[in-house]
Amino acid sequence: MDEDGAQGYGDPDEGFDGGCVVFEKHKERLHESEVALASAAWSDEVAELQTLLALVDATGTIESSDVILRGDERLLGHITNVGLIGQVRGPGHYQGGSQGISIPVGSLGGRSVRYRVGATRGHYVQGATSPAAVDHGSVSITTQRVIYQGAAKTAECPFAKVLGIQHAPGEITISVSNRQKPTVLYFGPELDDWVSNRLNLALAIYAGRSDQERAELRSRLDALLKSKPTL
Repeated sequence: MDEDGAQGYGDPDEGFDGGCVVFEKHKERLHESEVALASAAWSDEVAELQTLLALVDATGTIESSDVILRGDERLLGHITNVGLIGQVRGPGHYQGGSQGISIPVGSLGGRSVRYRVGATRGHYVQGATSPAAVDHGSVSITTQRVIYQGAAKTAECPFAKVLGIQHAPGEITISVSNRQKPTVLYFGPELDDWVSNRLNLALAIYAGRSDQERAELRSRLDALLKSKPTL
């Protein structure tokens, strides 16, 4: 109680100021966390561009015992646990069958005899097809081709015979002139940029555009180095 008999609650502005301090500290920690995440992403992108530059300059080497290289062919990337996608047929069923009817025709040896007519077995309807992984293995991207090697199947896509490459989230579809069906490889959306970067680099090197690719990568790296996230 104060001198007038009223209960005191302290200075109302004091509690408000304390709340402001807590809120400001929360904002500061949130900002630091966002900057830390941005810095990690920035570092990853810098490292990736430096790796690509080393690959285009042939100063970076990748070793793999899964593929035998030809002549001046160089390995630019290798990943595992890749699914080879094919059309898988689901379960089928019989359709249009009939039980027919049963007609009594008399008795034989004290037991009733019936004759069944009109029964049909119907016909078998195949199940619908849908895309699914038919094999799992590894993929190698070289300066001349894309190679899939799985437990049961293999597929080689030389750039000299490639008609087109389509990208979808987590997968690529490669059409080759000497193959009726395209090769569909699923690696997961987290590797989209990694695969795209190495495919673009491989096609540039194969097409004789190494100088242009080097200049573009260097320009991107220089711009990135000037934009490092800071507090």
